[in-house]
Amino acid sequence: MMRPQSEPPLTVQSKLSRRDFLVTAGLAATAAAAPTTVRAQAGKKWAGKTLHVQFWSGPEGENIIKHVVDPFKAETGAEVIVDYGYTSGSIAKLRAQKNDPQIDVFMMDDIGVYTTAPESLVTKLDLSKIPNAKDIDPNFIVMDGLGIGFFTYTDSLVYNTNYFKTPPDSYEALWDPKLKGKVGIPTSEQMDAMKLLIAAAKLAGGDQKNIEPGFKKLATLKPNVHSFISDFAAAGELMKSGDIVLTFLATYLWKEQQSKGYPIKPTFKVKEGIYTTPACAAIPKGHPGPQELAELFINRALSAEAQVGMAQGLWYGPTNRKVKLDDPRITENLVMPENFKSVVPVDVPALAKVRQEWITRYDQVLKG
Repeated sequence: MMRPQSEPPLTVQSKLSRRDFLVTAGLAATAAAAPTTVRAQAGKKWAGKTLHVQFWSGPEGENIIKHVVDPFKAETGAEVIVDYGYTSGSIAKLRAQKNDPQIDVFMMDDIGVYTTAPESLVTKLDLSKIPNAKDIDPNFIVMDGLGIGFFTYTDSLVYNTNYFKTPPDSYEALWDPKLKGKVGIPTSEQMDAMKLLIAAAKLAGGDQKNIEPGFKKLATLKPNVHSFISDFAAAGELMKSGDIVLTFLATYLWKEQQSKGYPIKPTFKVKEGIYTTPACAAIPKGHPGPQELAELFINRALSAEAQVGMAQGLWYGPTNRKVKLDDPRITENLVMPENFKSVVPVDVPALAKVRQEWITRYDQVLKG
């Protein structure tokens, strides 16, 4: 049902997703669940040794456990204790544990590396001791090896196939007057919102360094906004019913609804390009476990086998150039290394400095 024009856009909410980066400037978020211990197998080289890792909870974490943690444990015999935390929580923990690190490997969005590396909280990876690193696209060697990408997710247009007979090919489609009250957009704290702002700026003749045209452009989107999306199951129902017909969000979020036959599909053939974010592995300085074991864990995450599994499990895009995927149900929903040329570059360190200001202004122009 379309809302009256006088009503403000709704917010479709749920608990944080992994992409909900810095909820507050103080980075106060902490891990959301108790550590999980993945037991070792006897008779292996690293039996009796323990590795402490931290990454996202929910389906994202389950995907990593299945395709990285469990095979790593079987191969090495090591025990793995998993702490769960979003990127904001990982940054907070790195800072809090600066003088007494408790985690051996952090897995977080690239902005986590860009934020903590200047504070000397992570150590440069010796890629010669991580064999699979040679197969990783150079775009995902972050800050000269202080972090390395092991999967990607992409923000682009996601549309209702009953409404659009051909995929929209420009972000300008979000502003189509025919879509009044029919567009879903990210909440301000999501990194997707910052990318939508940059896309708006580029449409209006600006860019990340000249962002003012983006805020002016976003203000004109307000009549089309149905809701601000963070509960993706609920948003899927709205997409199914046709209450929302177009969104700008991470494409992997719709996997469950697509598997149910909902009329939802992403497109990566957008004239202005797409926005791809790598999930990175990084090793804290002074971490407690064996360095070689931490490197072996990252090596497993970089392997083609692990990345194929993660792509099949949750449509995570691979960073390993040896990954081959033939199933169109998968390849239509993620970005492969050969398509990286269409990715719009984002200056992540610069974005981190202005992000809180942009969050405030995003809400002001769209909710005020």
